[in-house]
Amino acid sequence: MKAKEIPPGFKDHVPREAKLKRIIEKKAADLFASWGYQEVITPTVEYLEVIQVADMNVDQQELFLFQNRDGRLLALRPDMTIPIARMASTKLRKDPLPLRLFYRANVFRHSLSQHGKYNEFWQIGVEMLGAGGERADAEVIALAVELMTCLGVEEFQLSLNNVKIFNQLLRKSGLAHEDENEIKRLVMNKDLVGLERKLSDLHLDSKLKETFIELPVLNGGLEILERLPDFSEWPEVMAGVEELKVLFRALRAFGVEDRVVIDLGVLRGLDYYTGVVFEGYSSNLGYPLLGGGRYDNVMGRYGWPNPATGFAVGVERVLLALGSMSAPTEPCCLVAGSDLTKVAETARRLRKEGRVVCLDVHGRSRDEVEAQGRQRGWELVWVDDK
Repeated sequence: MKAKEIPPGFKDHVPREAKLKRIIEKKAADLFASWGYQEVITPTVEYLEVIQVADMNVDQQELFLFQNRDGRLLALRPDMTIPIARMASTKLRKDPLPLRLFYRANVFRHSLSQHGKYNEFWQIGVEMLGAGGERADAEVIALAVELMTCLGVEEFQLSLNNVKIFNQLLRKSGLAHEDENEIKRLVMNKDLVGLERKLSDLHLDSKLKETFIELPVLNGGLEILERLPDFSEWPEVMAGVEELKVLFRALRAFGVEDRVVIDLGVLRGLDYYTGVVFEGYSSNLGYPLLGGGRYDNVMGRYGWPNPATGFAVGVERVLLALGSMSAPTEPCCLVAGSDLTKVAETARRLRKEGRVVCLDVHGRSRDEVEAQGRQRGWELVWVDDK
């Protein structure tokens, strides 16, 4: 019966799932607040041009679009970075920098529905606006690592890169835009066979070809950067390499370097990233739980140029990584009796004492409510009518 269906890619959260989701969100919010981040809430919809200005490189077919009564196109927000950049540039200009902001929100993108991927998905995350450099990047990354520890995600690892390296290599290649996008997709997917096939059809410097082929498999500690060819004639590439080295040393100061590896195949799918990017993985999931990085050009597109960095965590993916985690249950009192006034008064008193109380709304006999209490594991409080 179609009247009972929900659209593909969307999900109901039954009580157990909703409770687990709220627990994760609260733990994250408490942790973010302890690091000095303040919560913000933005509209679920944005004008389409607000999203287009950010140059995300998101296909318009991925957006949920509809028309406002004034004729302008609206879109359900596809991420939270853009709404926060728009909000900060219009409402928070007078606040001292850096701005440390966090959110818990649902975002929307058309996608092929699969395990852990939905058209509507929930994110928790942070944005730091108005701070550049390795200390800001290290703080955000250290916060992401601490969040995963706080949530109980086991065998968590964060993969780190700097997109300046790849982007500058692409610029030196002189390739057409379509070829650049295809190489980026193949590197991100670590499709070595497809990458070699694509590169073999292109007229490229041999050093560039070898480097592009190596990028998807270059991962480990700082030592893997020594495997890159000598690009001293291209200072922009070397600047990206040096930034990674400096950041890794800053991460040691935060005590999280054992959770971080350098992976030169991590590029992220959104074009607004300008420097450090990262993704977080759990050993029992084949896709990232979180992702983020530096996006220094986005704020300027909204008329308030400022460096920025942040990350977002997929709540549904965290739940998958945690597996069969059970929602904690609080002991419940079932209050019953024939005198409704006394039953209601008793329930109020117990709630004021901090107890969870359910009222017998059927007016059943003591034997009946005792049976119900035993079935649910509830404590029975029977109120005599004397």
